[in-house]
Amino acid sequence: MTRIARALVLLLPAACAVEPLPQLAPASDPAEARRQLAEAAAAGPVPIVVVAPNGRPTASEAAALAARGIGGLSVRFAPAAPSTAGRRFVVAPWGLREPVQICTAAAAPRAIEDAAPLVAAWCEGERAVARVEVEAAAERVERERAIWRATARLFPDPYPESYGLELFGLRITFGASLAF
Repeated sequence: MTRIARALVLLLPAACAVEPLPQLAPASDPAEARRQLAEAAAAGPVPIVVVAPNGRPTASEAAALAARGIGGLSVRFAPAAPSTAGRRFVVAPWGLREPVQICTAAAAPRAIEDAAPLVAAWCEGERAVARVEVEAAAERVERERAIWRATARLFPDPYPESYGLELFGLRITFGASLAF
C-alpha cells in the first residue's frame, strides 16, 4: 500500500466525523429570531448579554464571536447589562443551571462547569424566541467555536429559501463550486 493510500485510509474516519448540530429547544422559532435580529441590527448595535463566570469569555470577545456566526447579515453586537426588557442576545457559556430561565437576567454561576453546555437565546423581554444548547467543550478554541455555532443555528441564513425558482413545489437553485 502506498503512503498516499495509507494516509487516505487514516484520514477517512476524521473526514466523516460530523459535529452534532446545536440542539434547538422545543418551541424555538429561528426564523422569527432571524427576522427580529435583522430589525434590531438595522436600528444600531444589538445588545448582547454574557452570563459568564470569571469573565470568560469577556462580553466583547463573545460579541465578536457571535457576529462571526451570522451569515448573510451584518450585525454588530454591543455588550449590555443583564435585564428583562427589550430584544437581546443572551449567551451563557458553561454553567447556567436552568437554561429555561436564560432571559430572566439570571446571575452568573460561581464557577465554570466543564460538563455543562453553552446556552444561547434570542430574548424578547422574558421570553426566549429561540434557544439553543451546544455540547460542552474542553478547549478554549472549541468553546469559541461553540459560540458562533450557536448563533449560526439560532439565526439561520434564509438564502436557500429566498432565491431560486419554485417549480412544481420544488425549489431549484443555481450554484457553482470550485475545488483543487
